[in-house]
Amino acid sequence: MRLGIIGAGAIAARHLAIMPEADPAVEIAAHLSRRLARAEEAAARFGGRAFDDLEAFIGEGKLDAALVTVPPAEHGAVERALLAARIPFIVEKPLGIDAAGPEELAVAIGAAGLVVAAGYNWRALDTLRAVRELLAESPARMVLGRFHIGTPPAPWWRFEAASGGQMLEQACHLIDLARYLVGEGRLIGAAGSFGPLPGFADGDIAGASAALLQFGEVPGVITATSLLPNGPGAELRLICLGREIVITLAGIEIIEGPERRRLESRSSSYMRQNRRFFGAVRSGRADDLFSSYADALPTHRLCLEIRSAIQPNR
Repeated sequence: MRLGIIGAGAIAARHLAIMPEADPAVEIAAHLSRRLARAEEAAARFGGRAFDDLEAFIGEGKLDAALVTVPPAEHGAVERALLAARIPFIVEKPLGIDAAGPEELAVAIGAAGLVVAAGYNWRALDTLRAVRELLAESPARMVLGRFHIGTPPAPWWRFEAASGGQMLEQACHLIDLARYLVGEGRLIGAAGSFGPLPGFADGDIAGASAALLQFGEVPGVITATSLLPNGPGAELRLICLGREIVITLAGIEIIEGPERRRLESRSSSYMRQNRRFFGAVRSGRADDLFSSYADALPTHRLCLEIRSAIQPNR
């Protein structure tokens, strides 16, 4: 399977590093970046040809599948070109920074019957089977999610017009996982605070934000901040009767009174997500994906609602 990579940033490198483990039969065939030098660096490290032109990337790459890792505001044209060429792809979250583009793409993808995955890799955690077993014993009664970090260095990230803000760009993982494990989400209200970001003189996103939601019949609070360079990171905490389940990329912790049990993740969620995607491409079955584009659309809609609710607080 010949794979093309669109984007040459940190997320692309994270995917590429685990590709041999995900599927040894996948050949890295092409890299596309607006800056040819970045694509050439990736090609020198991981193999394949470098391109700075989308049409040449598709036409000369002879691709069987692609991975889209562009910044949020750059979604749209890339996916439409891959769809027109009938190349299955994984698109990293979020699906964009507006509603219209992803809604139109979802219809077109469904009509084409193409295998298209969304990069909600938390769904691929190998610990989720244990989480579901625990929830079957005692269902979630409350959802608490936090994405507490410092401000990422990528220049586009700290501008609303480029990233859509932290709830859309990062905390979407937690919102999507809550939907996946507990129930469909509904926004009750959201707010954010604006001001300086650590280490930067510019930027206009909310440095801290919070959303009150309901997942099925279960209340939830999701908070996000980029004001903590040494912050605790991301977790989703499910409150059950007499039990807390704390989910991170590294593993899960089950807390029952004074007792704590830990189950470590034994494999990369990126690897598991990509392996499932390659299998779905071979079988032609989008139902085999952890998250199809259609699966990701309700998460995108909900995050856009949160974003809209936060903006009036400026």
